[in-house]
Amino acid sequence: MSPNFPDTGILWRIWNDDTRREIAQRKWPVLLFVVDQRPVIWPQLKQILEGMPANTRLRELLGKHYPALLIEASNLPAELEALGAGSRYHIAVLSPFGLTPMATIDPVSGTPEEIINEIVLILERLVKAWRL
Repeated sequence: MSPNFPDTGILWRIWNDDTRREIAQRKWPVLLFVVDQRPVIWPQLKQILEGMPANTRLRELLGKHYPALLIEASNLPAELEALGAGSRYHIAVLSPFGLTPMATIDPVSGTPEEIINEIVLILERLVKAWRL
């Protein structure tokens, strides 16, 4: 890990008991990114994933408010798969209560930069609403 982390990176959490406890304690929505290496979706997901750390505002939002969860499609827990992770969506903002999708982001609906900006917009709007 570089000495500038998290200033230049994103702290991606894995699905385990510690992450579940943190989500329950923080009570903030979760950014989920499902790594799916099928050729149909992987090129776009890879570009988005690689571009995310360059967005300063996204790093700030994830560092201050939202846990970021990165899961390989082949390792998705049954509860997330049942809610559509890895099939109906690959990028989503999940409620901390039940991990149901609050917003899903289509990774092929624009350029990687446009998708990252859409994620930032969603997270910024939620900050205002979540503080009420």
